[in-house]
Amino acid sequence: MSVDFRDSITIAAPAAVAGDIMKAVQDWPSWTASVSTVDRRATGPLTAGETVTVKQPKLRPSTWTVTRVDAHGFEWTSSSSPGVRNVAGHWAIDNGDGTCTAELTLSFAGPLARVVTLLYAGLIRRFIRTEAEGLRKAAEARAAG
Repeated sequence: MSVDFRDSITIAAPAAVAGDIMKAVQDWPSWTASVSTVDRRATGPLTAGETVTVKQPKLRPSTWTVTRVDAHGFEWTSSSSPGVRNVAGHWAIDNGDGTCTAELTLSFAGPLARVVTLLYAGLIRRFIRTEAEGLRKAAEARAAG
């Protein structure tokens, strides 16, 4: 059984712009207050198999492994908390009119998933919304030049 969180936001920018911003994970602290630091050892484009450590306010650092990446986003997994496995998706879907919809998802699975999400649901929802809003602002600013 998993517990899923999801948020989406329409962005007045092409999907490729939003996708590029999401995949530049090392830059997240500059556009979302939901991420304090990112430790990415690799350089160049984000690739499947690489690991990234993310520190968020009020939470312990977590290490994420990229499982899927394409032009419009990526997915990664983490098992940083005992008894919980996370899968997070960051995707920009082209709306066909020069805008896109960003879909941010976070799933919790494992024997302690229900307990963790009961304790942290409010914070999780706030962080996902903060990320969505920050992404919108960053992508629209980049698209405007």
